[in-house]
Amino acid sequence: MGRLDTLQIFTTVVKTSNFTNAASQLGLTPSAVSKQISFLEDRMGVRLLNRTTRSVSPTEAGQLFFNRCNKIMEDLEEAEHMVRDLETTPKGTIRISATPTFGRSMLMKIFAQFAREYPQVNFDLCLADKSLDLVRDGIDLAIHLGSLQDSRLVARPVAKQLVALTASKDYLARHGTPTSIDQLKEHQMLMVSGIDYAEPRWIKRFLKDAGLQDKERRFVVNDLDTLCEACFNGMGITALPLYMIKEHLQTGKMVQLLPQIPFPARTIHVIYPENRYLSAKSRAFIDFMLDYFKQYQLN
Repeated sequence: MGRLDTLQIFTTVVKTSNFTNAASQLGLTPSAVSKQISFLEDRMGVRLLNRTTRSVSPTEAGQLFFNRCNKIMEDLEEAEHMVRDLETTPKGTIRISATPTFGRSMLMKIFAQFAREYPQVNFDLCLADKSLDLVRDGIDLAIHLGSLQDSRLVARPVAKQLVALTASKDYLARHGTPTSIDQLKEHQMLMVSGIDYAEPRWIKRFLKDAGLQDKERRFVVNDLDTLCEACFNGMGITALPLYMIKEHLQTGKMVQLLPQIPFPARTIHVIYPENRYLSAKSRAFIDFMLDYFKQYQLN
């Protein structure tokens, strides 16, 4: 029996706390399992397990050894998955997290097209305003807007989130179309607040540059979808991500205002833990998103 086989026996015994249960999982006899553990302890010159008539538990040295051995076995299993996936069609469930606005505005379109190309892949979508713990919450991929603070995560840029100042055609018909930033003082302004991913800092900077910091807001809400609906229904002027209003701009129901104003673009990333192996389905989805946004053209 090889060294890796012995390590597998040892880690299984620690996980099950019992020679009999470990033997059952490994397809061996309890005596064979016990013999291999004794052989391992003799070779290392240290006691690895405390034994009772009903169970076993690792000694201090055994726990240290188990931690490293278990990592080796996990790495080996992951390597096997990597090789198998080279010849495997993407299938199974991808668990993805995103902000509610991006999920509703963009991901449904992407999911629908991806599902036609990869019919064996299913989606489990978690919408949340704030970032989740990907490992703890079992997230395969997350859609993240803006800069990334956690160095333990890999971030793949897939597109830019561009912002446009906009109003409905109906509102402009009633109140006129501003042709300069100064003229915004004469209009009803709508604003989003209390959302981390909406970057309130540049909104405040824009309001200050436009001289609107003291102007009473017509409508303030902590949800971008509701803000978009308010703007679409003629309540006033606001700044929104282009991906939310692109179709309305194309139909002429909403109009982009003052395109010369340099709103900051934010990068849209797909993120995942740096030490996690990407399955075939996850790799396929990331590649699909890259191609999708090249064709979609958010700008």
